[in-house]
Amino acid sequence: MSDSSLLLSLVLVHILADFFLQPTAWVQARAERHWRCSQLYFHGLIHFGLNLLLLILWYRLSWSAVSVISVFSLALLIAVSHLLIDVAKSYFTGLRYFVLDQLLHVLIIMLVWLYLTDTGYPALLNLATGLLRAEHLLLLLAYLLLMKPASVVISLVLTKISAPATNAKQGSPAAGHLIGIAERLLILTLILAGQYSGVGLVVAAKSVLRYNDLRDSHDRALTEYILLGSLLSFGFTLLIAIILLKFLPFRAAGSW
Repeated sequence: MSDSSLLLSLVLVHILADFFLQPTAWVQARAERHWRCSQLYFHGLIHFGLNLLLLILWYRLSWSAVSVISVFSLALLIAVSHLLIDVAKSYFTGLRYFVLDQLLHVLIIMLVWLYLTDTGYPALLNLATGLLRAEHLLLLLAYLLLMKPASVVISLVLTKISAPATNAKQGSPAAGHLIGIAERLLILTLILAGQYSGVGLVVAAKSVLRYNDLRDSHDRALTEYILLGSLLSFGFTLLIAIILLKFLPFRAAGSW
């Protein structure tokens, strides 16, 4: 088993144990009872068992100099650290804590992988060096600009227009904000991949949904307000895409 296969297998085991072999009732019980929850320890046993089986398989296939005791200890380390992180996470809710929880789990997996392999550290160093290339940083900058900065610019432009009075049927402003971000990121990705028909599909789908809402409202001011917001969002994305296609070493045909 290659070093990269070992890393992918460790991550796969984590995903299976954390998302497919952990019922929702266990997660809810942990959120209510924290470290006193018996399901928490069953969850830890699943992680330990799967990781132990994987590491034993790797040990037999790779003829590593690592001892059997070390293999057992590393599987136990993954399981115990997972339990501790999950207990800490059980006191907090929200997306940011979920993401932090998963990042910590992956960090432990990475440390175990680095300990077991000889090529792990050089591979990570080469990956980090590659990611810090100018074109990759420019790509990251483009996606970041289409998130919060684009929303702020669009909001500032729209403040020059008196927003129509809202009502319960118009939905949540926060949901609209997230929809706008998702739309811009999706359109940029489709443009960079050369999938212009997909861009048209996204714009058409949004137009149909907006048309139904505006047709029922019979509000010209609301129509103009939403149309301007949509055009600004789409135009901002197109501008970023044009700049990227100008300076990045690939074109929309998709040759990365």
